[in-house]
Amino acid sequence: MELYNLCTNCMNGSTERYICPTCGKPADWDTNRPATALPAKYILGGQYYLGKVIGCGGFGITYLAWDTNYNRRVAVKELFPNKDVVRDRNGNNINVILGQEDYVKHIKKRFLEEAQALYAFSSEPDIINVYRLFEENNTAYYAMEYLEGMDLKSTLLKRGKMKWEQLSVYMSMVINSLKSIHARGLIHRDISPDNIFLTTNGRAKLIDFGSLRSYNNPNGLTAILKHNFAPYEQYQTNGNQGPWTDIYALCVTMYYSLGGVLPPKAPDRLMSDKTVNIRQLCPDVPENVASAIHRGMAVLPKDRYQTVDELSRALFGSNQFNQYIGIQPGQPAKVSYPHLEFYGSLNGKKWYMKPGSSIVIGRDTSCDIQFPTNTGGVSRRQCMVYVDEDQKIWVKDENSSYGTFLNGQMIPAGGWIEAQRGCVISFGKEQIRIL
Repeated sequence: MELYNLCTNCMNGSTERYICPTCGKPADWDTNRPATALPAKYILGGQYYLGKVIGCGGFGITYLAWDTNYNRRVAVKELFPNKDVVRDRNGNNINVILGQEDYVKHIKKRFLEEAQALYAFSSEPDIINVYRLFEENNTAYYAMEYLEGMDLKSTLLKRGKMKWEQLSVYMSMVINSLKSIHARGLIHRDISPDNIFLTTNGRAKLIDFGSLRSYNNPNGLTAILKHNFAPYEQYQTNGNQGPWTDIYALCVTMYYSLGGVLPPKAPDRLMSDKTVNIRQLCPDVPENVASAIHRGMAVLPKDRYQTVDELSRALFGSNQFNQYIGIQPGQPAKVSYPHLEFYGSLNGKKWYMKPGSSIVIGRDTSCDIQFPTNTGGVSRRQCMVYVDEDQKIWVKDENSSYGTFLNGQMIPAGGWIEAQRGCVISFGKEQIRIL
């Protein structure tokens, strides 16, 4: 596919015939692009072919892009504090508004620190992965993995309160990420539903590390907070912040996800705590979970768990916690979840699937299961398998070149087909048995 014909809306299909067959958008579709954004099809950093804008806030613009070096979709975040800079009308450089130079310099330093912090956690499966940090157009950028799905906040707004059975899987992943962060003497300081991203393949990714700081800083920590989720110490310029600070925010996140309401702000709770017990809002929450959540969001730091290990034991118990975080792709499951067995080029490979998870199969580096690039009959994105909360199994062809077959019958592209254990998915010379 010619790069110029790559659909800027999805970066998956071609607009050579004007309409992208993957997402259905026309070649010139770009209805909501901010005037301050770089143009679509712009090559950034000599590597990133820019597509649509997927996020635009007060301090930055995030683009969907195609990584021409590694042939994968990525997200590229641009530092653009919109009240302090303007885009050059005759080019793509940004110019700082007179008098804002020192402030923009400070914001840029923070932006680079965020990218560097994320890059240091590139081996962590449940922290968003940063690939490259660079400067151009008189500002800074970083390229990171492109996540498909939606954040926890959007999920709750769309679907309502979440059951503990489902939420616990996501929370175990977040806790595992926090263990790695805290082990380095760092705290996130901005745990909330909008900073926990739920991917289409069943992962919970921790995002937005703009507030990440060392809690051993002898100069103290600034007062950065998100009301209702921030503990009392974050309202103070030099409050006693540590792992217990993230624990408070995480427990409020669980409280909100299960109960559908937020507790009062921490300073208000210090005066008169009117927090409703979570079991009144969600009676089916296990007693140990309710107790752990309320202790984790105690107003005073000394009354909370001091480490996420303590919190995880209270929530899950050692065995249950291991059940959630211990199931890695290709490893035996501790419960009878559906799994895929591969025959052909990947003969012997297995992939276990928890309820609510999905897997993308193909030759692209963004796929969960990636075939070698020279594998015949396998498209860049071949097919997807999804296991819903009732453990029903669904298969979808990802608009592949040669089609995907279920028990020998070609399935229509783009639509979900229910499959049963024992069915065989095939394409080219490859076979996948669902067990």
